[in-house]
Amino acid sequence: MDNIASALMLGHSSASNFESKAKQLILAAEANVARIESQIRDLLRLRDRERGVIASLKQVISPIRKLPAELLVEIFSIVAGVGTTEPEWLLRRSTSPALRKVLVISQVCAHWRQLACTTPQLWNFPVKLSLKKARSDSFLATTKTFLERSAPHPIPILLVDQPSAASPVVDLLFELTPRWKSLVFQNAQISGLRELPMDALKSLVSVYIKDRTDIPMHSPVKVFLGAPCLRTVSVTVRAFTGRIHLPWSQLTRLDITVSCLESAQSFLDILVQCTNIVTADFSGLIPWSQPPISAPVVQLARLESLSLIYPYAEEDGHITPFIACLDLPSLTTLEIRSGIETSWSSEDFTSFQSRSTRIECLEIIGSMMTPEDIISLLTHSPNLVDLNLEHCFDGLGSVRAAMGFLRYSSAQNVHVVPSLQGVSIESRFGVNEDLEEMLEQMMFSRWWTDTQLATLAVPPPVARWQRLHIDCNHEWAGSEERGECSQHLVDKVAQLRAEGLGITLV
Repeated sequence: MDNIASALMLGHSSASNFESKAKQLILAAEANVARIESQIRDLLRLRDRERGVIASLKQVISPIRKLPAELLVEIFSIVAGVGTTEPEWLLRRSTSPALRKVLVISQVCAHWRQLACTTPQLWNFPVKLSLKKARSDSFLATTKTFLERSAPHPIPILLVDQPSAASPVVDLLFELTPRWKSLVFQNAQISGLRELPMDALKSLVSVYIKDRTDIPMHSPVKVFLGAPCLRTVSVTVRAFTGRIHLPWSQLTRLDITVSCLESAQSFLDILVQCTNIVTADFSGLIPWSQPPISAPVVQLARLESLSLIYPYAEEDGHITPFIACLDLPSLTTLEIRSGIETSWSSEDFTSFQSRSTRIECLEIIGSMMTPEDIISLLTHSPNLVDLNLEHCFDGLGSVRAAMGFLRYSSAQNVHVVPSLQGVSIESRFGVNEDLEEMLEQMMFSRWWTDTQLATLAVPPPVARWQRLHIDCNHEWAGSEERGECSQHLVDKVAQLRAEGLGITLV
């Protein structure tokens, strides 16, 4: 080869036998190239095989391979977040985050896949189905696979939209009703539940229903009466009373919202049956046109949070009778929202406060409260921490009463609401100089900087402000009041904010 190359360089290519020799050398060189490439392929295969051996040996001796399967499954569960997602939260998402994470875990290696596919709790995530889209055979097969892998664990079910025709997915789910742990109907008709036997929902713990259709009174849904584990119910429907029957005495959380307003008395009749209730929210109540005849006081010993929303602003409607017959010794949070013309009874509310002395958070929006009503409310709130009074004043005098009564003075023998830290006051009556002065006194009387507190020999008998929100800037202000606060008050608020108080002035 070297001789031929030299000959080429020296111009000996004119030799008669050179061409034939060159062709022979080309064939020999090509054969060498083919042999070398074959050797390279063999070496690459050998290299890859050795790499596989190395990887397998490293996998065998890796720390995670030494973990027991039970511990590895627990790690998978934590990573995937199985069981940590509330079904209602998934209404805002297209798929379950847990599902995506479990699928990723199952694709890491054959061992992890086998472990994941045979561990039911890893597949125990909410099953969200849009009934309008759940049509294809592949979708049905996939859903069936997930349900089989999670067996026998209870499963959260979310049904969204109404099916345009008979849905095999719905049929599949209804075959598994004993495994339903939570049930969410989002704009999906619940009429199919009437077909279930009374003992079909053995594992059901929570129900969330939002149904735009009317549930007929003559054909109510009763299957929930046979759900022994049911504790949480949230219902948003056009009308509720008599249409969905529930095991009231075992519920701990109840949230009912109706668009066709119903009488407050019907909801009160429901609440007094909920002897184990902890949280109750009612929206869509109609106030009493006349105060009802006094009813026996009923104690709900576990109720901690109560919300009453009267969107119907009936003039002179009565709202306090709802709580007049309730004894709620554990109540810490109370919210009452109504129209600005509804009536307020201090007698009813004070009687209620005497039986519910642990209230820490109180929000009252709407109603007509006199200065005497405001003073009575604050006087009987010894443990109040947060107070929100919004458009519940019958005039500027009530606003003055609130601010004046919240002002702290060391000369006082008795200090009202000593634990109060946050206040929000919104009034539709504007401000004047007198009100601004009272507001300034209220703000500064319960405020001490960290430095000032450190220099006090004895801590103040009242808590210092943490949050203040004052809104008296209203377009309805009359001729004697202004719609805007003075620059002096604005500067004082800026001073408090600079010192660390969370305060807003509108």
